[in-house]
Amino acid sequence: MKVDSYRIVLTGLGGQGLVSLLQILGNALKIEGYKVMTSETHGLSQRGGKVTCFLSFGNKLLAPIPMIGTADMIIALEESTILDVLNFAKPDKSTNLIISTYEKHEIEKDYPSLEYLLDALYEISENIYFIPAHEVAVKSLGNLKTMNIVILGYILKFLPIKRDVIETAIKENFLGKRFEMNLKALSEGQKLISKNF
Repeated sequence: MKVDSYRIVLTGLGGQGLVSLLQILGNALKIEGYKVMTSETHGLSQRGGKVTCFLSFGNKLLAPIPMIGTADMIIALEESTILDVLNFAKPDKSTNLIISTYEKHEIEKDYPSLEYLLDALYEISENIYFIPAHEVAVKSLGNLKTMNIVILGYILKFLPIKRDVIETAIKENFLGKRFEMNLKALSEGQKLISKNF
């Protein structure tokens, strides 16, 4: 599968490994022969503030940040953070929404109810995927920090990246035992493809 242009928005909280996920994805797509452009915006990432990253790839020259209403995929590593970037979803409801079920509730702040979240999501897209990446990372791997790579394993089904290529890109970021653990996280994410949530 060759792609002329594909746009991804990634969002979550500081410390969830969004930038690492962005780098691994970008490197893998470059190995596959695509032009890749990335950009990132940081809130108070050191304190768990919101982080949003953008990745565009394809055979044609692309802008690093997609225009409103043009994203092919939106990935949220914390459930509620997707609400702030839904304006990037396509108006034809074709955007794939990949949402980790991880929730971080802050004291004295209202957290959106599941009903509110679902209403907002189904108004925007017909392709919604809730992924228990945090549960897999903790229960299967004993390390919450691998949640981003679990998500990566899941989204490979949508992207033109071969498994060996993504492994090479992961190895550029992680060495030794960390590399082995992240390979396991990748496999766990791929296992989730056959499950319905």
